[in-house]
Amino acid sequence: MKLELQGKVALVTGGSRGIGAAICRGLAAEGVHVGVGCSDNPEKAADVVAGIARDFGTEALVLRADLERAEEIAGMFDRLQERFGAVDILVNNAAYCPGGPIETYSLEEWEKTFRVNVTGAFVACQEFVRRLTAAKRKGKIVNLTSQAAFLGSTSGRLPYDASKGALVSMTRAVAREVAARGINVNAVAPGMVRTEMVADKLAANLDKYLSRIPLNRIAEPEDIANAVVFLVSSAADYITGTTLDVTGGMLMR
Repeated sequence: MKLELQGKVALVTGGSRGIGAAICRGLAAEGVHVGVGCSDNPEKAADVVAGIARDFGTEALVLRADLERAEEIAGMFDRLQERFGAVDILVNNAAYCPGGPIETYSLEEWEKTFRVNVTGAFVACQEFVRRLTAAKRKGKIVNLTSQAAFLGSTSGRLPYDASKGALVSMTRAVAREVAARGINVNAVAPGMVRTEMVADKLAANLDKYLSRIPLNRIAEPEDIANAVVFLVSSAADYITGTTLDVTGGMLMR
């Protein structure tokens, strides 16, 4: 299968760790120049960039920005384009995820979750589409949602779950609007993934989580990255407006 990604330029938000870092590495392995987005932990983002250079011989760039500020999102595109040329791929991976039962959330936590997870992704899509349209270029967008968008969480993450449901709907709406311009917009819905965010839960209740997964294993970040790399490649040119379940069979929609 020909992915035809060599020399492309990609912006990945939330690229400093976990799934985001794996996506950055997966793209770099195919010869993509990656902008590793982060809102904090620039040292971790720099480690991802250094690892990409060491392992794949591909240049990457740290892009620090607050996704609650539209001008900083635009600035990421500017810096990436100045370094590597026009951006071809956008991966909206960054997310804010407060925890707790419904009674304990503050209104600020709810609103911040939507500002980062939905509005931030919208502004990034809007900025990217404007640039592609002005240059009459094609492009690929992938939004990282979650199985929780469809099933909810058993661990009490209501604002996150609701925001990811909104992201699924936004993916379809943007895809329908920009398809005629040659811009593909899709989403990936991971299930349980072995990352820092859930390490304690897995250590305490591994059998419980495995019992829900027909494939009987917890996903590695690379499993999700592989799906994203496929969706932004030429092999997926005829796919748009879809949400790809990467859950080990939890959803089977």
